[in-house]
Amino acid sequence: MVVKSLVYHPNPILRQTSTEVDVYHRDFQTLVEDLIDTMLSEDSMGLAAPQIGELKRVFVLNKKRIAGDKSKSYQPEDILCIVNPEIEYQHCLINSSEGCLSFPGRREIVKRFSQIKLNALNQESKPLSFTADGMLSILIQHEIDHLNGILFIDLI
Repeated sequence: MVVKSLVYHPNPILRQTSTEVDVYHRDFQTLVEDLIDTMLSEDSMGLAAPQIGELKRVFVLNKKRIAGDKSKSYQPEDILCIVNPEIEYQHCLINSSEGCLSFPGRREIVKRFSQIKLNALNQESKPLSFTADGMLSILIQHEIDHLNGILFIDLI
């Protein structure tokens, strides 16, 4: 288990655009494992690569935590790895109360879409396409913003 140090605002890496993942070699798999280990150690719902200093278009989500389960145990199927995400469809703007590991202790109300359709790849480079609603939709948008150098404070 490797827990990486988090990158905090105002570190300029958080404002940079991440590059697409095109090679799924051992270094990439190590990055995904580091993201998962760091996310779980922070008891977080999600974590994007720039938040640990890697400008790659990948993030991980803890589906169990998103569903409201606060237990510390998890199974591999509880983790969702999203690579090179693209939002195909978005619907219905809502207010979202958000926090961010890169801004410890801070919460803000921002506008997000309550439903999106996502196209991406998983960590094995297999296509992934699904519609996300509610909290899952909001978290995906938040993490994609990190990949684009956008922070939740930009949406206030």
